[in-house]
Amino acid sequence: MSASRKCPNCGQWSRWTQNPADRCEHCHSVLDPVAVYREQARQERREKEDKRLSIEFIQINPDDPGYIKFFKRIGLGFQIAFVSIISFFLWLIALLAG
Repeated sequence: MSASRKCPNCGQWSRWTQNPADRCEHCHSVLDPVAVYREQARQERREKEDKRLSIEFIQINPDDPGYIKFFKRIGLGFQIAFVSIISFFLWLIALLAG
C-alpha cells in the first residue's frame, strides 16, 4: 500500500512508508520530524535506564601494583557478596509473594 505525506519543509508531496526516517523526494528533509525526535528520546531514555540499572564492579588492571590488586580483590569480594545477598532476598520475596 502506497501512502504520501506533505513535506513540512518544502510543501511538496512525497512517497511515505510510515518510517520515521523517510525523506522528502524534493528537498531531502525528514518527512516526520516529530517521530524522529520521539525515537531519539526513547533510545536515550533506554540507554539511561540500562546504564542506571547496571552494576559496575571494581576493575582489577594487570598493570596495578600488588598491594592495589590485593585491596581491589577484597573490595570486589565485598561487592559480590553484597549483590549475592540482595539477590537472594529479592528472590525469596518473589517466591513468598507467589
